[in-house]
Amino acid sequence: MLNEVPFAVKLDGYVMQLGRSELESVAAGLREFDASAEGGLLTLVEALRRMPAHDRAPVWELAVRRYGRRRPLEQAAGEIGMDEIHARTLLEGFSHTLSEVSAGAFVGLG
Repeated sequence: MLNEVPFAVKLDGYVMQLGRSELESVAAGLREFDASAEGGLLTLVEALRRMPAHDRAPVWELAVRRYGRRRPLEQAAGEIGMDEIHARTLLEGFSHTLSEVSAGAFVGLG
């Protein structure tokens, strides 16, 4: 993992490069920061990497809209053609994974 680009997340056959400004807006919306500014961003990236590969892109699109742009869940889901129930399930999974990473499961911070 040390050789990976810090904000890159692998998908099925592709790599999604997350932008710093999107990461910062999602982190601010979630109010999830650790001791260093970049550490908070890397925590988000690591949580996304731990999601099932087929969920990573839709979870990130939802997170940007829901937390970064502070849209209501129904609107955030609708903007990407997803129903609210599926969107809620994905974001709950991301939140759970994020809490695991924040609790120290990811030792690459700091």
